[in-house]
Amino acid sequence: MLVTFRIKDTVTMLHSKPAEISFRELASLMQKLHINKADLDVDPDQLEAAPLNFEVNANVLSMAEFTTCFGHRVEIIAIVEEAQFLGRTLRIEHPNMRAPITMKVSEHIALGREMIMGPELAAKALYCLGRDSDEPGELKLDDLQGLPQDHRIHEAFVRANITPVYDSFSKLALTDCGDQRPMLEWSS
Repeated sequence: MLVTFRIKDTVTMLHSKPAEISFRELASLMQKLHINKADLDVDPDQLEAAPLNFEVNANVLSMAEFTTCFGHRVEIIAIVEEAQFLGRTLRIEHPNMRAPITMKVSEHIALGREMIMGPELAAKALYCLGRDSDEPGELKLDDLQGLPQDHRIHEAFVRANITPVYDSFSKLALTDCGDQRPMLEWSS
């Protein structure tokens, strides 16, 4: 099973609240996203073409394009505005047929590219970082920012023959998340 590394923030207090959206609004949003060739982070059990549970970078559409999908609903504008300001993704959820479809600001930082790798490579990388690879985990992004200055970690990646992974982690560590205090999480 593949291991995904991504930046998230569960500490920063959000000012917007999740809002219900209709199927018609979701269809309008999906049409705009497809026209703009937006990358959707679709939940594993969803269909790529018409997902009901997914995340998308809030900055992939302008505020004007969002308002054409949702009218001038203040609660939706607040969600999109906050996600765009924080550099977060938007989360669309429809857990079951009886539950409403909701939109909210996700905990995932859209500015940092997620890294996906096989379990063996991920285990090597985590070992080089001094972490246990047996279970999902997280590491403060601030701690990862010291990575380029620590020659021992670099040497561990060189010995493991995975220097490109070191370079990817170094770039990820330099992601500017403003005043947010994000974590690097990994899970299968």
